[in-house]
Amino acid sequence: MVLLVPLLLTTALIRFGAGWLALRGRPTARYWASWPAAMAGGMAAVFVSTTVTHFIEPQRSGLVAIVPSFVPWPELAVTLTGIAELGLAIGLIIRPTRRWASIGAVVLLLALFPANIIAALGVSHPAAPSTPLVWRAALQLTFIAFAAAAVWPLKMPGEKEKPQPDVNHRAGV
Repeated sequence: MVLLVPLLLTTALIRFGAGWLALRGRPTARYWASWPAAMAGGMAAVFVSTTVTHFIEPQRSGLVAIVPSFVPWPELAVTLTGIAELGLAIGLIIRPTRRWASIGAVVLLLALFPANIIAALGVSHPAAPSTPLVWRAALQLTFIAFAAAAVWPLKMPGEKEKPQPDVNHRAGV
């Protein structure tokens, strides 16, 4: 549940900070003044926060302890998911890669849910996460919603809608 802090705080700081800067004529801030971009930034902060736990002890051992038994080489799985989370964090803050990173984040969050179930059921490792399943599921759904929000249209605040081509019109008819 502690990950709600970087998620919500970063999202709010980006959205309102960028909105304030955009109103003061900073054109590069306009992109971050949208909720989808700010939510992507919030998820990037979460992924950076969780990436750290994949590589430092005792958190790393706690994560290895919750890897499902059907996954071979749990240590490698923890390392690879840590690298993936860092890559997704970077992808979420770069505009051209944001959509793909958003889709990748949703897929990763869904793939990691079995480990959340194992953690909620309890393991013997003292550094393993131990949040009840209802709260873990709610948190995971929140993360999925924030990651999915980054797929929303990348229209900048104040941009007009682009005219759509007339698909019913045929040239020469």
